[in-house]
Amino acid sequence: MANIKVKVKDGAFPIRYKGERFLVGDELTIDDKHFDESSMERLDEPKKATRFSKTSESG
Repeated sequence: MANIKVKVKDGAFPIRYKGERFLVGDELTIDDKHFDESSMERLDEPKKATRFSKTSESG
C-alpha cells in the first residue's frame, strides 16, 4: 500500500481518520485507498516501498 500526504480542502467537512479529526487546511498522511478527491487535495505522489536488486554482468 502507498501512503500519500494530503490536505483537507476549503469548504470540506471535518475529516475523521484513525480516530483523529482534521479540519480545513490540516495536513495528514493517509493510505492511498482512503483518498477522497472531493474533500482532499493531494500534496505529493504516493510513496511505495522500493526494492533494490543486484544485477550481475558476466563479460
